[in-house]
Amino acid sequence: MPTFRIVTLGCKLNQADSAALEAALRRLGLTRTEADADLFVLNTCTVTGAADREARQIARRLRRARPETHLIVTGCYAERDAAALGSIAGAAQVVGMRDQANRVAALAARAFGLEAPAHGEPRPGLPAPLDLGRFGATDACEPGCGDHTRAFLKIQDGCDLRCSYCVIPSVRGASRSLPAEEILSRLRRLAAGGIREIVFTGVNSGDWGRDLDPGSRLHDLLPHALDAAAPARLRLNSLEPRTVTPEIAALLAGAGGRLARHLQVPLQSGCDAVLARMRRNYRTADYARVVDRLATAVPEAALGADVIVGFPGETDAEFETTCRFVEASPLAYLHVFSYSPRPGTPAATLPEPVAPALVRERSARLRATAAALSFRFRRRFVGRRLEAIVLNGTRPDGRVRALTDNYIDLWLDPGGRAGLAAGALISARVAAVDAGDTLAEIAD
Repeated sequence: MPTFRIVTLGCKLNQADSAALEAALRRLGLTRTEADADLFVLNTCTVTGAADREARQIARRLRRARPETHLIVTGCYAERDAAALGSIAGAAQVVGMRDQANRVAALAARAFGLEAPAHGEPRPGLPAPLDLGRFGATDACEPGCGDHTRAFLKIQDGCDLRCSYCVIPSVRGASRSLPAEEILSRLRRLAAGGIREIVFTGVNSGDWGRDLDPGSRLHDLLPHALDAAAPARLRLNSLEPRTVTPEIAALLAGAGGRLARHLQVPLQSGCDAVLARMRRNYRTADYARVVDRLATAVPEAALGADVIVGFPGETDAEFETTCRFVEASPLAYLHVFSYSPRPGTPAATLPEPVAPALVRERSARLRATAAALSFRFRRRFVGRRLEAIVLNGTRPDGRVRALTDNYIDLWLDPGGRAGLAAGALISARVAAVDAGDTLAEIAD
């Protein structure tokens, strides 16, 4: 049977969508490979101009290197600007977000002369994959495209916020939630299938439940989700500040590691004037209350943030205000982004763009701050025991990769345990940290 390869750009939500794409292609009977493939699926991101350029570059490189390979370009960039990608991939091979997995599968079936099965049905003679069901504009997610020790479960898609810089609501549509009973059913199947960590993901996953009838909240779902997922642990993805309720903080504190002590809370700027121009629905005092409450309730939690540098009109004083806010916060890491104007967004027409050289300088400074925050956080755990899950990945020195519930990426000395497999749950003792790595050993 033909082979396929999926390359995913962008966020964890795109990884979730790629998992649905993989399942749809496997239902056709195609085999996944990381080498040269008969079918290449590029799942794109469009959150920045750099993401758009990367997608075009990858598509062009593949067209030059392997012109005979069937190329399908999909994802957020394909939804936003199919014409730009159609000039590279051919208009018939550009698939937007609507019914993404089934449309990609239909194109693949046509390319290889296969009969496309009905939604969710495997080809005769092949084992049935986990049932993905249907969810809004795209399929919900089951095990991801990498190692099968962790899975992304898309519980929400779309966004009702209207931040002035963001194109994603126009690409993915309004906020919509996967019903609770469907989430719990999928959690049970994932846990029964040996998945050891399940990541809840969405565009604005903290908004889960507001559109359901009757309405619900994420903190109402989580206790039932923990029961359904046992013995796997759950990890929350990025939650907007206003959706991080006291109940979520209490669950993070009281779940004994079953709800991973880790949360990313997007900040975007530590200056109220910039937040106002961004049309964010909180100010720095609100954000500080959220992360301080989390740090008090769960002192060992890894708290992260996204920060945009160089938003139009950002002055030296405003950037310094952001730096001081971040440095005084309990954050353990940052994702630093340079502002990129997105077509059709209000911010794209704002005056006073920041010079690119200054954006690079400010970004480098904030990334240095991020490295210091990470080192400060990881250093606290030297000599301490943490529960971790072994992931795929081995260094030349024999150390294997593992991830703690509080989001510390370990390089673990297996200590003579031959065949320590991905998915194993272990107790690790942190031995040393430096600017980049955290070294650990198996705890007795």
